[in-house]
Amino acid sequence: MRLARNRFAFLTAVLKAREAKGVRYHMLEEILLRAATMAEAVDFMKGADLGGFLAEYGAARFDEMDNLLWKYLDHYFDRVRRLKLDPSTVRLIDRYLHKYDVTNIISALRTAVFQRPAHMIPAGTLFDQGLLNDLSRAQSPGEVASVLVMGRMAEYAEPIRNMTEIDRRGLGQAERGLDHLYLKLLRETLQHMDDHEILLRAHGILLDHLILGRVLRAAASGAAGMIDKRGALSGGCLLTPDLVQGLAGLKIQEIAGKLEETPYHAIVREIARQVEQQGPYVVDRIMESELLLRVRELLSPRPLSPCAVLWHLIFKEHEVRNVRVALKAVEDRLPLAEVKDYLAAGV
Repeated sequence: MRLARNRFAFLTAVLKAREAKGVRYHMLEEILLRAATMAEAVDFMKGADLGGFLAEYGAARFDEMDNLLWKYLDHYFDRVRRLKLDPSTVRLIDRYLHKYDVTNIISALRTAVFQRPAHMIPAGTLFDQGLLNDLSRAQSPGEVASVLVMGRMAEYAEPIRNMTEIDRRGLGQAERGLDHLYLKLLRETLQHMDDHEILLRAHGILLDHLILGRVLRAAASGAAGMIDKRGALSGGCLLTPDLVQGLAGLKIQEIAGKLEETPYHAIVREIARQVEQQGPYVVDRIMESELLLRVRELLSPRPLSPCAVLWHLIFKEHEVRNVRVALKAVEDRLPLAEVKDYLAAGV
């Protein structure tokens, strides 16, 4: 146990040092207030690890920058893997980053069903193995499943093989199956690690927010009746499939009343207050900042454990997300006042 703690002490020190070299909020403010080009935006990120990476390429358009940001994330986590980690920590990183593989798999399935171009994120296992082109060219769900087997991700092929129809309904069935499987496999990975009780609690909070976000977006768009028990996820801290089913058809203010005894009551009330004036986008804006604060408070006090690694994964993802928002605002000439609320707090 002492050896394991010593390994995490070294790893935590490295990760904390790298967090200190992240893109800070004041840099984002400078970008939004003063940058007129991508080059100027990158210049305001001097001293940040991400800024140094982007400066090497000289990209001039947001679509080029967007691709580079995903490549940075994949490259960055590969650097973390090389820090002589114990096998369980490597499994945690690999399993967590399967979320990008799932996104790419769903994009490939939509291409096969609707015959439209695939949008692939250059991150994840399939990207690392050079299989994204094969995935994007798949003409049928069966071909998608074959690429997954080739990429040693055969477990994710099962929901695709279970598609009963090659249409919108079958696609929804496969997407739910892939989401459920990813979350189930991540939970299984966390269960076998040190401090698994805390890791599983963080997993539950992440899942609660995912479920609640879906419910609130449906309610805000008038599609609340579309929530059904078959599509509800399980494994969250508080939001069970039965509870989610009971929220179908309710207005956001009514949903807040149903959650009165939970930590989510206050944020749902705030969403209900703002959604009529500002639209459904406030759901993600308010919930994301709250999620980061809760997860950081849970994981950060445990530096000598895998908790530090899980927090760092989440931290880097949201750092990249914040930069994407800022760079898109530069291209679209949006003022700080219209963008600042989209920036996730807590990173």
